[in-house]
Amino acid sequence: MKTLFLNTEYLMPFFLNQCGSLLYYLTLASTDLTLAVPISNSLAIIFTLIVGKVLGEDIGGKGITLCVTSSVSKTQGQLSAR
Repeated sequence: MKTLFLNTEYLMPFFLNQCGSLLYYLTLASTDLTLAVPISNSLAIIFTLIVGKVLGEDIGGKGITLCVTSSVSKTQGQLSAR
């Protein structure tokens, strides 16, 4: 455990992740859920794509297409049920 907490390559992403989680929970506590949940889900996909691109990952694969297609079909199903 000591080596993990002294390793900056581990600590920087860990603290960034914890700050993001804290911001997420603070935003959820102060925002209407019908607005906050769709926005946070959409932003999660966008930030994942941006960070993946910065890290040099190939973002044009089948996984992201499946994720976006699934998200769109769920949203359209909810809209047509109203």
